[in-house]
Amino acid sequence: MNWRRIVWLLALVTLPTLAEETPLQLVLRGAQHDQLYQLSSSGVTKVSALPDSLTTPLGSLWKLYVYAWLEDTHQPEQPYQCRGNSPEEVYCCQAGESITRDTALVRSCGLYFAPQRLHIGADVWGQYWQQRQAPAWLASLTTLKPETSVTVKSLLDSLATLPAQNKAQEVLLDVVLDEAKIGVASMLGSRVRVKNLELVCR
Repeated sequence: MNWRRIVWLLALVTLPTLAEETPLQLVLRGAQHDQLYQLSSSGVTKVSALPDSLTTPLGSLWKLYVYAWLEDTHQPEQPYQCRGNSPEEVYCCQAGESITRDTALVRSCGLYFAPQRLHIGADVWGQYWQQRQAPAWLASLTTLKPETSVTVKSLLDSLATLPAQNKAQEVLLDVVLDEAKIGVASMLGSRVRVKNLELVCR
């Protein structure tokens, strides 16, 4: 079993909102086609082909793309300083402390990855992703936000060729091992024994 790929899935599970009680949906990307699995606390409840039209909010995954860009373009570290001025800092650090890139990804600290704070130019960003044949929603900073609706297929395609993918997987392993989020991993349990698990969507 390719445990590295399963860890990648579990890391992505933790990025969308965890508080919802609706059944999880996840996608298995196979060599021939993609399949949509519906999960509940009792295991897999339904399996079907992934519809091309199925969409999902980008959610917290936008931070992963900024992280990949920072790593792949070898941008210098720019720690975020917590000053207690924003309620969003609860995901980052205590007032008077700072947070760096890897920890910000693990904690899903959006304030760290804000393109404006990092001085990421729209032209530079767009050119970078267009060269990688990324979908239009990824090549534009204006659509790189949680509420942007994207097709699951385009999301899978972009994640499959994500720069700095190995580094992100290693960093996000910390999320899977976080006791505060153990409920997500335990929902999968030993019932899903497959390779190349890719994405959780709702």
